[in-house]
Amino acid sequence: MATTFDRTKPLAGLPPTYVMDGSYTPTIQDKVTLEDALSGIKNTFEQNLKENINVVRVSAPMFVNKTSGFNDNLNGIERPASFNPRDYPDTTLEVPFSLAKWKRWALHYYGMPVGKGLVTDFRGLRCDDDVGEYPSYCC
Repeated sequence: MATTFDRTKPLAGLPPTYVMDGSYTPTIQDKVTLEDALSGIKNTFEQNLKENINVVRVSAPMFVNKTSGFNDNLNGIERPASFNPRDYPDTTLEVPFSLAKWKRWALHYYGMPVGKGLVTDFRGLRCDDDVGEYPSYCC
């Protein structure tokens, strides 16, 4: 389902006003240091998941074959971001909407026993989501 918000409200879908009006001062000023801190949080969160709920990290696909059925068009109106690779013009690849079906397939593919799960990064793309100046805040 596409992300929606009330476009009539001031700064709809953007960060809170105190962030936008200049009165907010980030604790970490240096952008590289900030990226390093965010990476540390992500890695720590993932490590704690792996240790506490019996999951293993696997790599997720960036795109799937249109005929695979992994993109199931749940709401019937989303358009997939798709392309035909140069060397395979008769093949259509799509950027996943979600990994729900793929994760169920991956549990079988990796031979995960009952009680063991997986964690992965998901970098999806939805053509019909609202896009603004700060897309990570509105999606």
